[in-house]
Amino acid sequence: MPLVAHHVEINLFDLIVIEPETMPEHAVLAAVSAVLVALVCYGARAATRDMRSWLERRRDTAAA
Repeated sequence: MPLVAHHVEINLFDLIVIEPETMPEHAVLAAVSAVLVALVCYGARAATRDMRSWLERRRDTAAA
C-alpha cells in the first residue's frame, strides 16, 4: 500500500521554512521530531521528580 500523500511545513517566525519533499527528508524530519518529543517528555519527568523532591524536603524541614 503506498504511503498517503501529505504536506509538512515548519515555519519558525518566517526565518526558517522547512518543507520536506523526498522520503529521506521526511525520515530525517520524523527522527528529529521523535528526539524532540523524547527530550520534552524527559524534561517534564525530571521537573516533576525535582518538584516532588523539593516538596518532600520542605515538608521534612517544616515538621522538624
